[in-house]
Amino acid sequence: MGNNHKHLQDECIRVQKVYDWVTDALNVRKTVSFTPEQIAAIEDALDDPSRRPVRIVTKVPKTPPAFPLSNETNDACAEHFLCEQVGEKRNVTVALNGGFTEAQLVDLLFTTDIKVQVVDRNGVIVTEMLVNASVFESFVLCYPDGTDLYCRITKILSRVPSGTVLLNSPAPTSFPIDITFCVDIQVEAEVKLEVLAKFCSPRENDLNAEESGGEYCPEVVFPQQCPDIYPRPGCLCRASGEASGLTNEDDGATETGRAGVIVNLCPNDQLSGSKFRFTLNETGYTATEFTQDTLCCDEYHGGLKLTVSGRGTMDSSGEHYDFNLALVQTTDGNQFEVELIKKGKKVFSTGVVSADTGEISVENCLQHH
Repeated sequence: MGNNHKHLQDECIRVQKVYDWVTDALNVRKTVSFTPEQIAAIEDALDDPSRRPVRIVTKVPKTPPAFPLSNETNDACAEHFLCEQVGEKRNVTVALNGGFTEAQLVDLLFTTDIKVQVVDRNGVIVTEMLVNASVFESFVLCYPDGTDLYCRITKILSRVPSGTVLLNSPAPTSFPIDITFCVDIQVEAEVKLEVLAKFCSPRENDLNAEESGGEYCPEVVFPQQCPDIYPRPGCLCRASGEASGLTNEDDGATETGRAGVIVNLCPNDQLSGSKFRFTLNETGYTATEFTQDTLCCDEYHGGLKLTVSGRGTMDSSGEHYDFNLALVQTTDGNQFEVELIKKGKKVFSTGVVSADTGEISVENCLQHH
């Protein structure tokens, strides 16, 4: 860029801000029944050696491309498939990251028509019908007043689990179809932003205009954001695997024995969905919550060190303890340390354990993007 940036100036742009973004795959099984006339036509084809075997073919509607994102595209495809909101959104309180936050609950209906054909070995259609399938699902979203919901069906899949080939009479009177809706849900609002991603406001009408008395026009207020819900903070590093080693009082252990850890931290570069389990001899502990603000990733002796804290329960008693976890991977191998905390006081520590069995991989997330 050189010195060209010195000639830039602040600009205010109009953009669609994403308040929440969720994707999902929704499944439904539909039972399709043939009419007596259709069964007779199928059995006629099965009785003809030149036409059998016959096949059941399902054809799903073609979905629009991922972009542009607008309801106009969905409206154009409403004849073949549809996503629509049912009823009004409701305000709810949900547990998140060890606390509670406000969100909105919305019910969505996904509908499509699938063409089912029975064709003989020559590709001639024996019979066909349209099958309607629907899925009703509730979503918890950051959907404050002033924002718009965009609901898209990005792909529709269908499968006949019982098999598609019919060899001989009698023909089945019915068969199942498994339908999958791939859905993309976004909550957006039109906002005014500076290039450096800050909200900007319209200028006052102060050019050749005299200020008049009376009431003032209201300030421009953008919909309240939901930072606890979306976008969620990512991870600087991830860890996965299992390892064990012997604890040693000289290394800070409060109990001696064989300690083991099984981890899968930041599997999708986010702390949600992470897993951690710890064992010492016959005692087990499983994490149930992870605290995002405690997640750290640092260089350590030519390798990486990941630390995180959270909360979990003892497998045998169900008693709750907070935990601190440290994982290290260097060219010399793995080390780990687990601390259990009750009411702010450390009640147990493995000390620093050098793993002699298994392996834990600690990777920098930024190197994979």
